Amino acid sequence: MPHEPSQNDQADSMATPLDPVVPAGGAERQEQDRPDDGEQQPGRGGLGGNVSGDSSSSSSSRSSTAHPKDVEAAVDHGSEPAGPPYSVFTVKQKRWIIFIGAASGWFSGASSFIYFPAIPFLASDLGVSVERINLTVTSYLVASGVFPTLLGNAADKYGRRPVFIAALGIYAAINVGLALQRSFAALITLRMFQSAAISGTFSIAFGAMGDVTIPADRGGYLGFMSIFINTGQSVAPMISGLLMARWKWDAIFWFLAVASSVVLSLVLLLLPETCRRIVGNGSIRPPRWINRALLPFLRPATTEQQQLLTSPTPSSPAPDPSSPPDPDSKPAAPESPPPPPPKAKRSRPNPFSGLAMLRNKGTAVVVVTYGFNYALYSCLQASLSTIFVDIYGVSGLVAGLSYIPFGVACIIASYLAGRLLDRDYRRTAATTVGGARTGEDIVAFPIERARLRTTKWIVACCAPLVVAYGWALQARVVSFTVSLWRTCFPLADTILLTVRKQALNALLVDFHPDRPSAIQATNNLFRCELAAGALALLDIMLRALGPGWCFVILAVLHSLSVAPLWLLEIYGLGWRTAKQAEQDEKAKGIESSESSGSSSDSEPDVALGSKVLVGSRSRQ
Repeated sequence: MPHEPSQNDQADSMATPLDPVVPAGGAERQEQDRPDDGEQQPGRGGLGGNVSGDSSSSSSSRSSTAHPKDVEAAVDHGSEPAGPPYSVFTVKQKRWIIFIGAASGWFSGASSFIYFPAIPFLASDLGVSVERINLTVTSYLVASGVFPTLLGNAADKYGRRPVFIAALGIYAAINVGLALQRSFAALITLRMFQSAAISGTFSIAFGAMGDVTIPADRGGYLGFMSIFINTGQSVAPMISGLLMARWKWDAIFWFLAVASSVVLSLVLLLLPETCRRIVGNGSIRPPRWINRALLPFLRPATTEQQQLLTSPTPSSPAPDPSSPPDPDSKPAAPESPPPPPPKAKRSRPNPFSGLAMLRNKGTAVVVVTYGFNYALYSCLQASLSTIFVDIYGVSGLVAGLSYIPFGVACIIASYLAGRLLDRDYRRTAATTVGGARTGEDIVAFPIERARLRTTKWIVACCAPLVVAYGWALQARVVSFTVSLWRTCFPLADTILLTVRKQALNALLVDFHPDRPSAIQATNNLFRCELAAGALALLDIMLRALGPGWCFVILAVLHSLSVAPLWLLEIYGLGWRTAKQAEQDEKAKGIESSESSGSSSDSEPDVALGSKVLVGSRSRQ
C-alpha cells in the first residue's frame, strides 16, 4: 500500500522549482535511486511510522563514504541545506533580475568612456580649450568615487528598487539637460550631477546579485552580469564614434537619455525587491509600494513559499481534524497576542559607513589588491587610443573603433571567469572536511581558497604580457606582425585582469552578504582614487621614460599584490574564525548583562508573597 507523503515531502516538492537547473542525466539517476511506492524513505519519517535504526545507520554510512566526485557533483547541482531556501526566486527569475541590474549598471562605466571621443568637438563648439573640457572629466571622476558609497548605503537600507528608480530617473533628466546646454559652466556642473546619479548603480547591481545567489553558484551569475557591465568601457566609445559620424556631440546625451529611460521602465514594471533586510529570501511582501514591481512576471509564487516556510515540522505534526479529542488532554491556554515589533531607529544614510568594513583584514586585502588591478586595467585602456594615434596617426573614429576587440575580450573573460569560479568552488568543497557547503553560511568554509586558488597565478601570466606590450610600443615599428602583437598583448591582459576582478568581486560579496552594495561602493571609492592617480602619472611616465619602462614599472607594482593574496588564502579562514569568535563573545556578554538585569528587576515581584524572604534579603 503506498505510504502517505509526509509534510517534508510536500515541502521538498514545492521547493524543487526553486533549485538551480539539474544537469542532463540527473532526472534518470533520480528515477533509478527513488524507492518503490511501498518503501519508506530513510530519514523521511512519514506520518504512518518511524525510521528504524538500521536505515538511519546505513544512510549515515553511505553519506560518510561519499566519494569526492559525488560531493563535487552535489555542489554542481547547487543544492541548498534543509530548511527554507536562501532565495525563493527560480533560476530564470534570478537571471532576469541580474540582467536588469546589469543593464542599469552599464551606464556607470559607459557614461565616462562615451564622452572621450566628443572632447575636441565640445571644445570647438563651446569655444574653450581642450584642457578646460578635461576638467569635466576630472569632475566626473571625483563624483564617481564619492557618491556610490551614499547610494550603496541607501540601497542596503531602503531597498534596491527605490535607489534604482531614483538614480535612473535623475540620470535620464540630466542627460536631456546635457544635450540642450551650450555653456561650459552648465557642462561641468551637469557632468558632476550625471556621475553622482549613475555611478553607484553598478554596486547596487552587485547587491541584487548577492541577495539571490549562494556562494556555490555565485561565480556563474557574476560572469553573466559582468558581460554587460564590463562591455560599457569598450562599446561606449564605438557608439560615440558612430553617433558623431552622423550627428553632432549632443546625440550622445540623447542616446543615453533614451536608453536609460528604457531600462527605467524595465525596473518599474518587472524588477522585484531583493534586499534581504526587507523581503528576506523573497517570500516577505514589501511594506511599501515603491518596493513592489508593477507586473508579476518576476514575483515569486507567494502561496507555495508561505506553505514551505510555515509547514509544521515532523516533531510537531499538525493535528488531524477528523481524529476524536483526547479526554485526558487539557484545554490549551489562549494564546496572547505577539508583542508589536520594535520600531526601527531612523537614521540618515552614512556615505562612509562602509569604511568600517575595512577593519576586516580579508576585506582590506581584497580592496587594496583590486585597486591595483583596476589601476593597471585603466592604464592599458587609456594608453590604447593615445599611443595608437601618436604612432599611426589614426582619426578619432578609428581610435574609438579600436576598443571593439577589448569589448570582445571582456565578454570572453566574463564567461570564463564565471565558469572558473564555480569550478574552483566545487573542487575546494570536494576536498574540504565536512563535505560541501553550498548555503549562505561560509563561516567554516575556506572561501578564500576557493576564490583565489587560480586567481593568484594570473598575475604570473599577466606581468610578462604587460612588459611585452610596453616594449612593443617602444619599438614604434609599423608592420603587420608588430601591430598584431601590440593588439594581442593588451587583449590577453584584458582577459586575465577581468578574470581576476571577477574573483575579487565575488570574494567581497562572500565576505559581506548582508551589505553587498555598501562594500562594492567602498571598493569603488578606493579603485577610482588609485586609478585616477595612475592615469595622472601615466602621461608623465610615458613622456619621461617611454612606453617600455613605463609598463615595466606598472607590471612590478601589479606583481606586488601577489603576496597579500597568498597570505589571505593561507590565513583568511583563521582571521574570519577569530573575528566571529570575538563577535560571539560580545553578543554573549550583552545577553548575560540583559539577563542579569531582568532577574534583578523580577526579585521584588517574587518577594511580594513572602515577608520572611524580603526580611532575610534585607539583612543580607
